[in-house]
Amino acid sequence: MPAKLTKAEQTRRTRRAILDRARHLFATQGYAATGTEEIISELGITRGALYHQFGDKLGVFKAVIVETYDEMTAYVHAQIQALDTNWEQLVAGCKAFLEMAQQAELRRLVFIEAPAVLAADDLVQIDQTGFGLLQESIALAVEEGELDVVDAEGFSHLVNGSLNELAAWVAQSEDPQRLVTAQALIEALLTRHQS
Repeated sequence: MPAKLTKAEQTRRTRRAILDRARHLFATQGYAATGTEEIISELGITRGALYHQFGDKLGVFKAVIVETYDEMTAYVHAQIQALDTNWEQLVAGCKAFLEMAQQAELRRLVFIEAPAVLAADDLVQIDQTGFGLLQESIALAVEEGELDVVDAEGFSHLVNGSLNELAAWVAQSEDPQRLVTAQALIEALLTRHQS
């Protein structure tokens, strides 16, 4: 006879099941077309369990997007880990971020649904870790004399805004050339300010 789950384990499993189901539905149908009943119907849980865990459908969506951003940060980190210099990591990290705009699930969740559903302040808050890494890399590049910019923090916002706009542009099409073009543009932006 299997051991009975603790209340904490039941709660964790319920939360995980809701997030996985919601992520699939949000990625395939979009936020507006997904109802809370559809999220819970196949899970055998009550609407009260969803509300207890997340508050409402927007809370579920926000939690899905937070996890997605964490995955994106991990992906970028994995792409730059083996590179020797901060400069190589900066350029490769920006290119890796743009690659994710062509991954079907991420395209829909992060670059189409999230900006349409969440407030700009929420997105800034969710992206703090990724932006923090970009900002650190740019500050180090300036400190090491690799970048010649008026202000490292301001330039970090410029690059971040450019990355977000380019990613949205890449996400709007399945044409692989858009990704190549976007990556060339971000590299040109960085290289133009190289010392």
